[in-house]
Amino acid sequence: MNNLDANSLIIFYHVASSGSLTKAAEALGLSRSALSHRIKAIEARLGCQLLIRTTRSVGLTDAGYRLAAYASRIADTLSEANLLANGLNQDTAGLVRISAPSGLGSVWLRPLLMAYMQANPLVNIDVRLSEFGVDITKDPFDLAIRVTSQPPENVVAKKLFDVSWWLCASPALASRFADDLAALDLSTIPIAGFSRASQLHEITLTRGTEKLVATRPPVLVSNELEMVRDAVARSLGMAVLPDYYAKQEVQAGRLLRLLPDWQVNAGFGDQAYALHLPGRMLPLRVKRLIDFLSRRS
Repeated sequence: MNNLDANSLIIFYHVASSGSLTKAAEALGLSRSALSHRIKAIEARLGCQLLIRTTRSVGLTDAGYRLAAYASRIADTLSEANLLANGLNQDTAGLVRISAPSGLGSVWLRPLLMAYMQANPLVNIDVRLSEFGVDITKDPFDLAIRVTSQPPENVVAKKLFDVSWWLCASPALASRFADDLAALDLSTIPIAGFSRASQLHEITLTRGTEKLVATRPPVLVSNELEMVRDAVARSLGMAVLPDYYAKQEVQAGRLLRLLPDWQVNAGFGDQAYALHLPGRMLPLRVKRLIDFLSRRS
């Protein structure tokens, strides 16, 4: 059987176009002897001589000229394919598909994406918000934003910022249970629960070796931070909220941060990451967006 593969044609093209085994070997990253062996194997497979060898150069036989013309077209096609592939990978324009938690997406990610798109008008964004994370190894997303303490080992994780969790209540609810916030008995206050919590009925706070635990059935459970926040604002209960979501409400006076010198152990994770699949072919438009989010965090 005398069929040649594309790799053999490319090897022969380099020899024919350079007129030198030495130059072709350098271009291909082969030793001169290895290249000479490959050419002899090609000639043996075809059953004809392709090169006229001299001490300083190589020439082409009639069969060599005919094969070189065909090999040249294959090399040109491969070169065009490489340029296309490189362009696809280096293109700063095009679609970036993003998955992010709803609360983080609406409060933190949304204004950053708007600013990025204004500065990069050729970039299109498809962002899907859900508190239930997707598996980017299976789902068609270029980038996932996640709050976690342990990023998956099968993806590349770039830290964006630290996340702390605040115990919050409305001013009216807090005053209803104590004149002095430091004297609050947490076990007496209703709880609004975020449904990602491992234990919806329990809130744990620590300060050094001290520990506080509030345990009671929640009056509301939701997987939407906005609904939990509204329940807190309407004095239906206290809740644990991420700082990026609660800070604006506290600064505006709509919510109070209870026991700010205590650490809330929420069980949700304490860092925000940008996740993408491993490999060297990350499109430049995705890489630049990740860098932008990291700088603005």
